[in-house]
Amino acid sequence: MEPEAAALSQLQLQLLALVSEFRLLRERERGAREELRDAGQRWEAAAEEHRREARELRAELAARDDSIRRLEARIKCLENENELLEKNENNLKESMEDEIIERLTSENQAMRLELHNMEIALQKFQDLFSSIGNERMKNFSAISESQGVQDVNNEQLERVPGSQCGLANEHTSVTAIVKEATTQNVDHQLETDPGSMQVQSPVHFKSGALPSPELVSANTETADSLLEPKGDIDMGGLSRVLNDRQIV
Repeated sequence: MEPEAAALSQLQLQLLALVSEFRLLRERERGAREELRDAGQRWEAAAEEHRREARELRAELAARDDSIRRLEARIKCLENENELLEKNENNLKESMEDEIIERLTSENQAMRLELHNMEIALQKFQDLFSSIGNERMKNFSAISESQGVQDVNNEQLERVPGSQCGLANEHTSVTAIVKEATTQNVDHQLETDPGSMQVQSPVHFKSGALPSPELVSANTETADSLLEPKGDIDMGGLSRVLNDRQIV
């Protein structure tokens, strides 16, 4: 009986040890399961976080790509606009240069034509003044010659008694004849061309405006008409009168 009781007590001890070990294993298993569940939850949270970050990165990348595409399109548009502006600028420069050159050329031609017309008018006025001076010199020479003839006649008459009264009368007659001939010549010129004694003022052109061909032709004809002699003093008649006086 004692060996059986000892074996039974030993079995009971072993059974208690097994039960305690089984309880310990169950507690360990429970702890492991809890840790595994916590780890799974943490992994799921991390995976969800990674997925969210990935979605955000993909959205950011898509937005960046869209921005890049818009910038590239804007750059192309700006390049096209720049090329168009450069082309328009070149065309504008060429047109402005052509317009400026054309305006300067027309102004230069107008100035040259005006200068040429002024030179022609000045030359005609100089010729007119020269002709007037020559006529005056001729008249002065004729009067000087008549005065010399009168002086000779006076000397001859002074030698004859009673000739002082005739000398005075002859001097008065010669002076009246010369004055009358000169007055008739001037009156004849004024009656023939009343506008010949008027000098027209030079025409002033605006810058860049061509003078009218009718105006240039009118100025030229006026200057030509000023140069034409309107009448001469009848020196032959004066000489004949003086000779008749001398003979008398």
